[in-house]
Amino acid sequence: MIAICNSSRGFTLIETIIVVVIIGIVAIVAIPRFNETIQSKRLYDATEKLYDDLNYCRDYAIAQHTNTWIEFESSQEKYRLFYGDSWAARNALIDPARSSDDWFVINDTFLGVEIQSTSFSGNRISFNWWGTPSEGGTVVLTNGITSKTITVQPETGYVEK
Repeated sequence: MIAICNSSRGFTLIETIIVVVIIGIVAIVAIPRFNETIQSKRLYDATEKLYDDLNYCRDYAIAQHTNTWIEFESSQEKYRLFYGDSWAARNALIDPARSSDDWFVINDTFLGVEIQSTSFSGNRISFNWWGTPSEGGTVVLTNGITSKTITVQPETGYVEK
């Protein structure tokens, strides 16, 4: 007697549709959270960059026995580093992370991140060769959902995030 086996080794159309629907549901739930994670990471990275630049500016002033400044243009989402004997006789300071002395535009590198506000008079802060800032203050960065504040202590120039 010959046995006839009629088994198939594939998926039925119903099984395939169920798998596609499950993948769709997971994607609908995961994509917004993924976007939030990306935006949070960009804000974190922009905060780290500004924190590093403020510390670099302070450290450069101490190491080179000169004055340094960071000037902010909040409306254009950018800032720039300077050094020199006075504001009138300043030179652009090269940012070692970018090998550039041009303006650093936050939104170009960290899409969606903006300078929400600065509390420094004239939108700039300076450090003397002791590392003492001209004043204390804050810079607030935002990604439209949350914000991060960087604070420069008035007496010590210590930068906190």
